[in-house]
Amino acid sequence: MRTHIAEVPARESAGLAAVTDRAKLADWRRQVVEELMTPSSPYVVALRQTGDMRARADFLDQWRELIAEAVDRLLKSGAPGARLCTSRRTGDVGVDARKIVVLILAALQGGSTLSRIAPDARPLNAALDLALVPVAATEDDFLNGERDDR
Repeated sequence: MRTHIAEVPARESAGLAAVTDRAKLADWRRQVVEELMTPSSPYVVALRQTGDMRARADFLDQWRELIAEAVDRLLKSGAPGARLCTSRRTGDVGVDARKIVVLILAALQGGSTLSRIAPDARPLNAALDLALVPVAATEDDFLNGERDDR
């Protein structure tokens, strides 16, 4: 499992570094879904809830940082689709990138678990659709053709 824990951040470092706009985010998303739907993928092995808890925590911290850098880049660049949310309570404009990253990781973990049980990629795709709304133009962009529901 240790090799998978090292392999995934190495792949994700390159994949997430390329995320500079909505189209590249969709490309990254498709690749991650494909990996998580392939039973022998290092992504699947790395997300299993077995093994050294410390190593798994470090792995998730590394992945969280890589995703956070991509989300920050999208939000700061003003890339089409990256949008700022307005708080209903205070009227302040802003996005908590840390919360978006937690949503993405939760969608990857939970969605992939449900999808492997089914086996059906729709739960994973649905979870990612919702997690990526703050950095995607609209939910419908993913639902209407920017991705395949396989």
